[in-house]
Amino acid sequence: MKILLFFFYIFIFLPSPTTCLTRFTVPESAQIGHRIGWISGRQEESVAPKYFVVFPDEQTSKFLKVDERTGEITTISHLDYEKRSKFDIVAVRVEESGETIDILVEVDDENDNAPSFADQSVKLEISEFAQLGTSFALPTVTDGDGPKFDVHRFVILQGNVNNVFKLTSRKVNEQLQADLVVNGQLDREFRDKYELLIEAQDGGKPAKTGQLRCSIEIVDANDNAPVFTRSRYTASVSANVSIGSHIITVQATDGDIGENSRISYEIKKTSSPSNSNFAISSSGVITTTATLLPASTHDVIVVASDHGNPPLSSSAVVTISVMGSTLASPPLDIIWLVESNSAHLPENSTLGSIVARVSIAQMYRDTKLRLIGTTSLCPQQTDQAHVYLLLLCGILDRETTSEYHLKFLLEKDGQIIVEHPQLLTIGDINDNAPQWHSSQIHISLNRTAGGSRTLTAKDPDLGQNGWIRYSVLDTDLVSIDKETGRVFVTNTVIADLLDSESKPPQFEKALWQVEIPEDTPVGTCLVKVL
Repeated sequence: MKILLFFFYIFIFLPSPTTCLTRFTVPESAQIGHRIGWISGRQEESVAPKYFVVFPDEQTSKFLKVDERTGEITTISHLDYEKRSKFDIVAVRVEESGETIDILVEVDDENDNAPSFADQSVKLEISEFAQLGTSFALPTVTDGDGPKFDVHRFVILQGNVNNVFKLTSRKVNEQLQADLVVNGQLDREFRDKYELLIEAQDGGKPAKTGQLRCSIEIVDANDNAPVFTRSRYTASVSANVSIGSHIITVQATDGDIGENSRISYEIKKTSSPSNSNFAISSSGVITTTATLLPASTHDVIVVASDHGNPPLSSSAVVTISVMGSTLASPPLDIIWLVESNSAHLPENSTLGSIVARVSIAQMYRDTKLRLIGTTSLCPQQTDQAHVYLLLLCGILDRETTSEYHLKFLLEKDGQIIVEHPQLLTIGDINDNAPQWHSSQIHISLNRTAGGSRTLTAKDPDLGQNGWIRYSVLDTDLVSIDKETGRVFVTNTVIADLLDSESKPPQFEKALWQVEIPEDTPVGTCLVKVL
């Protein structure tokens, strides 16, 4: 009733009201009674109300209060950015001008949640013959904060002997997730167990953290994990696709034979509601199990496991984009004019090159096309108003950004008519050389069999472009394992005593005693034994 009276007051009693927008920001940790500000920007004193205030929704009035005499805006309940990030209020001046003021109160996110793994510990069995680059999906991690303070990075804190593992990360449903990747040669006879402590860090300063204990057993046996033909698959479907429809087929291969090469597929269980919308068959066919929302995007993690003992597995992400219209014919026809014929561009693509042609369907030809999600691609309208060319107008760098979640928007009179999501992936080229953590490394090795030290370099490139092979140049004193970087003393000193007169060898003395200062340089001869 109050809202109805408000509109009646504006349109009947106040001639030609004007409207302005006033913004306020309040931290989500603000205490009850916290003053957010005044409507006019300063305190106003009045016996009679100066404003007529309306809360467009009932929930706003449970969190915020506006004094109609002074214009003061205060909190009356605790705020939570993760539950609600903004509030709208409408105020009208009770005077002849009848000015209408739209008030927007935005809640400022704070780092009040720490990352949390779905499981606090995980056990993995990994073959000693696992290939470099073999990956294992770790438990999903969540952080209740917004993008500024959600999970930003993963690190291995302890247990990574000889740096044989590393972590990679990828965005799944807008949340960063981690995979454990084999980074060095595993040897069960050298070490058969690893106890890793893995930490997820958010974007706070200082960062809040969550930890995962990862117990790894190195086993003999099945030595090839399934390998997907692609690390990420993409598919687009119409919004009215039928339940049970075939969306896409994924495929993995296994270099083993027999049961060790037989592959089964499953969709990894996560907290995302996307999981319940899809199913996968034993042959890798993904189908729908529920009605899909228009203009939605779903990231699904598919795991391929062989039937070895223990089984090996790998994972790939399938991104399914649902068109923004329920019409059978799509509003946009996008033809990618690149070698892959898909939304996949190598990071060394030429600036200014045409990468795609976008055509607007007949019924939407009174709209304009706009692209969001990247500044590296620019739509250029052609002589035909409904046809656009997509130009590469910015440099691509896979090591900085490996994928873009694009949205093609069709707009008319400033209103969005259609949203068309599209995932653009960036292909890797070998544009980074391996890097040592220091230009000069000092090591000490025992001149005994087995004396060794492992050196590690890093390369941010992907796959084989990022694999490192080690070698030693211009010396035969030491050798290095080309896979692991383990440095060995090439030869040991062996002394043979030969008796030429058939008598036992005799030393000059039975005991030698030598005193040396504690700062004696390494390599100093201490005594000559005869």
